[in-house]
Amino acid sequence: MEFLHRLLDKLDWLIAGLMGAIVASWWHKDDLKDLWSWVIFLVTGIACAFYLTSIVCDQLSVVDPSDVAGMAFLLGAFGGSLMAATNRAIKAADLWALIRQRFGGGNPP
Repeated sequence: MEFLHRLLDKLDWLIAGLMGAIVASWWHKDDLKDLWSWVIFLVTGIACAFYLTSIVCDQLSVVDPSDVAGMAFLLGAFGGSLMAATNRAIKAADLWALIRQRFGGGNPP
């Protein structure tokens, strides 16, 4: 029940994060080819807005409620974009080569 109360207290952050992720998804049309990837993009944007808005606002000393909602919008937009960029970097990385380089296991003599 307490989770629902916290969720309702931060409902404006959730909506602002959702709007930010929707706006940011326009520039990621090439990465979001199917419905599932688009939903994950939106969920990560909302999660970043929900969990990081209070931390960022405390660090930047933002106290005005309209500014806090604007910060949630930006975190929603950049959160989805950050996760999409991280996913692209992981797919582009040759992890097996990194593991072999780190722990040996190269060509046998």
